[in-house]
Amino acid sequence: MIIEEILLQEESKTLEYKEQIDSLSAIIKTVIAFANTAGGTLVLGIENKTKRVVGIEKALDQEERLINAISDSIIPLLIPHIEIQSYRGKHIILIKIPHAAGPFYLKSSGPEKGTYIRSGSTTRNADEEMLDSLRLFARRISFDEVPYLADLDLIDFEAL
Repeated sequence: MIIEEILLQEESKTLEYKEQIDSLSAIIKTVIAFANTAGGTLVLGIENKTKRVVGIEKALDQEERLINAISDSIIPLLIPHIEIQSYRGKHIILIKIPHAAGPFYLKSSGPEKGTYIRSGSTTRNADEEMLDSLRLFARRISFDEVPYLADLDLIDFEAL
């Protein structure tokens, strides 16, 4: 993907800008959310509001730091495509995350508290219903294929 094309886009369900790599936890949560929702691209080295290119210092070292953090923090194993691109003399890191069957979650928090999804351009905790949906997706079962176990006392057998 060409940087000029990316900079023309606003943050969305599948695109997010981050100026720095200081907060690895926010980056990890976004990676998890992209994987659980629709995939996406995280662009590091771009100012969020103005989309000004600030770049990433020591990009190769930062790439290794990101790979290690993603591998060590997310369950099940998620392997995003990470690349360093130069733009006007500055380095930008692109993290491309596929949408995959998980649910993916933050190892330290467990699936109930560490599963994230994208809602518009925001990253949010998945509630219990969403977590159930992600689990069904992983098993390739749609909602209408799940059996409904009715309480037999509620059924009027005489009317049937």
